[in-house]
Amino acid sequence: MRLSVITDEISQDLEHTLGICEDLGVETVELRAVGGANVVSHDRSSLERIKGALDDGGFGVCAISSPFLKCHLRGGGGPQGDTHFAGLASREEQWEVLERSLEVARLLGAPLVRAFSFWRVEDPTEVREEVAEVLAEAARRTEAAGLKLGLENEHTCNVGTGAEVGWMLGRVADPSLGVIWDPGNEAMLGSIPFPEGYTSVRGRVTHVHLKDVDGQGRWTTVGTGTIDYPGQLLALAEDGYEGVLSLETHYETPDSGPEGATRESVAALRALCERAGVELRRS
Repeated sequence: MRLSVITDEISQDLEHTLGICEDLGVETVELRAVGGANVVSHDRSSLERIKGALDDGGFGVCAISSPFLKCHLRGGGGPQGDTHFAGLASREEQWEVLERSLEVARLLGAPLVRAFSFWRVEDPTEVREEVAEVLAEAARRTEAAGLKLGLENEHTCNVGTGAEVGWMLGRVADPSLGVIWDPGNEAMLGSIPFPEGYTSVRGRVTHVHLKDVDGQGRWTTVGTGTIDYPGQLLALAEDGYEGVLSLETHYETPDSGPEGATRESVAALRALCERAGVELRRS
């Protein structure tokens, strides 16, 4: 496995963030928002500048954290969760979001584009067939582009737990659709991501987001919250996962803000991997 950081968890200033990553020995990054705008909203000239900064530093891009399907399935209304500087887009506009995300991924050399499952309704089982139809079409389009689509379990969306992901994967069997497994998001829903949630997604994990939740529902340093990360990391290794562990800290330290949180989390994750006997490679 190799370590990555979602860049805007440190700063909207990409050059500053890449300097921190270099200092931490992180050679792979995940792009979500840069300069106060979601990466899929940047024009060609801006993306070329982003690519230049990445190339100059020798950084690879593991994923484009697209906001695809982070919208209402039916009707309108405002966001129900964090959009990370993504512009509001209706359901009808989501195919444009996906196509743009695929273009950005190809330009920046990212193999994976993220997908969500629409803002969460009171009973997600009532809409999951409709969500599955959309994801199946999205997977077909992504495969045609030569890329992989990663469905993230997100606590503010209709697929938030491992069990919900497992049902969706059973319904959408397309191998171009994988899982962005986020134990922290399941924990936010009050269920147990490991070992319970993970049993429903093992074998289909294509990418991993790491953050932790304390007993009061606050984001905290990986390994200090409620999630059994030593067990989770060991299980990933035993299942043959050789992909990316992407830090998404979601908290700040009192003295050094999000940069300090990232430094804490990188150190904590390396210690957890050592404890679990999991080897981290640089690139």
